[in-house]
Amino acid sequence: MTSRSIESIDLKMQQLKNERSQLLARKCDKERKRSTRQAIIIGKWIMTKQTVLAAAIAQELERDQDRAAFGLPPKAEKVPKISSNTQVDILLPLDDRPAPPSAGIQNAE
Repeated sequence: MTSRSIESIDLKMQQLKNERSQLLARKCDKERKRSTRQAIIIGKWIMTKQTVLAAAIAQELERDQDRAAFGLPPKAEKVPKISSNTQVDILLPLDDRPAPPSAGIQNAE
């Protein structure tokens, strides 16, 4: 075999690899489109036949863009609630003077 033959085989192999990649990409694209179409059909069926379920699903949406698709306002950010019996202990200095560097934490007994 000559180097010319090896180069032509390498070129042909690269062309076949490229063609294979393109075919796989088309196949994946078709599958994605089919799956998306199924989801749209199922969603439409739920919205028309099961309105209570569709409303319940809509109320559970968290993302603003998903809520907008149902004409819902953005969900208010959840602020953690602190109960009235929660106690927080904060130790504050008695004055503005910094503590001397040699002073350590002392227990008040």
